[in-house]
Amino acid sequence: MSSDQVQTKLKKAAWEYCFSVDVWKDRFPFTRWLPKYRPNKILNDIIAGLTVGLTVLPQALAYANIAKLPLVYGLYSAFVGSFMYCIFGMSKDITVGPTAIMSLLVADYGKPLDDGSEDALNDPTYAVLLAFFCGIIQIGMGILHLGFVTNYISSVVISGFTSASALTIGFGQIKNILGIRFHSEVFTLDLYNIFKHIGETKWADCTLGICCIVTLVALRMVKNKSQNSLNQLNSSSPWQRRVIWKTLWIIGTGRNAIVVIIASGVVYALISNDYDGYITITGNVTSGLPPFQLPDFQAPGILTYLRVGLIIVPLIGFLENIAIAKGFARQNGYRVESNQELIALGFCNMGGSFVSSYPTTGSFSRSAINSQSSVASPLGGLVTGSLVLLALAFLTPAFYYIPKAALAAVIIFSVFFMLDYQIVGHLWKIRKWELLTLIATFFPSLHLGVEYGTMIGIGVDLLMLLFPVAKPSYKVEQGNPLVIRFKQGLRYPAADRLQTVLDEEALLIDEPKSVILDMKHINAIDFSIAEELQDSAKAFEKAGKKLAVVNARSSVKKILDRTDIKSLPIYESVEVATERISATGPAPSPAEMEAFDTPL
Repeated sequence: MSSDQVQTKLKKAAWEYCFSVDVWKDRFPFTRWLPKYRPNKILNDIIAGLTVGLTVLPQALAYANIAKLPLVYGLYSAFVGSFMYCIFGMSKDITVGPTAIMSLLVADYGKPLDDGSEDALNDPTYAVLLAFFCGIIQIGMGILHLGFVTNYISSVVISGFTSASALTIGFGQIKNILGIRFHSEVFTLDLYNIFKHIGETKWADCTLGICCIVTLVALRMVKNKSQNSLNQLNSSSPWQRRVIWKTLWIIGTGRNAIVVIIASGVVYALISNDYDGYITITGNVTSGLPPFQLPDFQAPGILTYLRVGLIIVPLIGFLENIAIAKGFARQNGYRVESNQELIALGFCNMGGSFVSSYPTTGSFSRSAINSQSSVASPLGGLVTGSLVLLALAFLTPAFYYIPKAALAAVIIFSVFFMLDYQIVGHLWKIRKWELLTLIATFFPSLHLGVEYGTMIGIGVDLLMLLFPVAKPSYKVEQGNPLVIRFKQGLRYPAADRLQTVLDEEALLIDEPKSVILDMKHINAIDFSIAEELQDSAKAFEKAGKKLAVVNARSSVKKILDRTDIKSLPIYESVEVATERISATGPAPSPAEMEAFDTPL
């Protein structure tokens, strides 16, 4: 293909990418579903939006605690994602907002406020900056179609990361259940400090926390029972039964809000009767809507505090989001596109940073509630976001009475279901080697932090992926000439392996043998392999032996022809190569050549 043809194709592709109507409709998915929207879907979206809103309010407060930020920042992070995703997102089911895993990551990349307390918070400035940069990076990756990058993070690494995050988050909240105070960063320190300070347990906090967990378990059972009953009912069933089961389903689904409201009522009653101080409470929460402003780009040491979080947080956020979006898309019969989801999530984070949001992503639990509520379109997110705004405007004084033990119970109960213990049995049965990846992710995450554990796990996973490439298996058919067949592709990591096999099997033995390299299973080679074949062919020729290639595919033959290896013939089959090598006989050895050149 000539350079003019390449240039023409590139111009055409750029024109279509920038000015095609279909491409722009893909960039703004609401232009596809909004014209088909019907008024009878509005009720479904309102019910789903309100149901998700009742879940996100207590979760947002609780997750801000994980992120080591003032609780109101959880609410700041809970509404913009719903609005922006409605414009740019492709999934009708997914809800974007604060999640446990993202909150844990945000806590690792902040500047602690030096207030001397054991529950020291981080400076929200850096969390907001992290959201902005995450958004920019995700939008850029989406525009450049780099969504495939996350394909190199295996499900085993994700499982190890998720389970370690769940344990770290859960144990980090036990101190709030017990009413004790200490500061630690990772799971192992949490475990140590819990036993160290357990004698300081406040019985009121502990009792309330345990009661909240038991109530959450009971209400989840009610929700599951009602869901099964609703699935068994049909349109001819009595409306009274449908109303009863739907009411129970709503109560079970809104269990987080119900538990927090009841616990707050208990605290309010105690304080009203002069029993103040028995239960640790949240305290004052900033009231009113967040200011609309740019993040503080003048903050000192931005790169010092955000560090590798500028890579880890956007990648993990997208990975979590796309896994949820694709899961619900398959379940409900529609399609989402990875790069557009990157762009949508990027706008959620960048837009959120202007209202003091920290990094957000799709929430599995809230998306499941959205789907089970029969949401019809992303407009349900507008209802959820509006409910959060109303809470910020009018309900923040009531948040003063929320006990920390209740929020801790909500977190512990939520992350419990993130523990993927079943994968150990599956890996043992299917492929035991991948347990190394799981272990390399899980245990370092508990001691070093989930971001470092994840990087270690990805590194081990890539090494296991590359090992067969660097050490391809092969088969040798004895004889002279020797036939060597590699069973995997030959790429540059295997160059040393190729040289070693040719040397040990044929060239460096007592009586060197000619070799036929059968490339029947080789789809492609690269420059390094071609260069290694050239060097080996010269070494065989010097030793008075032959090196030949057979069954080369067109892509392989093209590379070898361009390399122009004079001493490496290419034959159609092993039989032809054997006949030709046997017919020509071995080339004279260097000693024979020297004897021939010596004058009589």
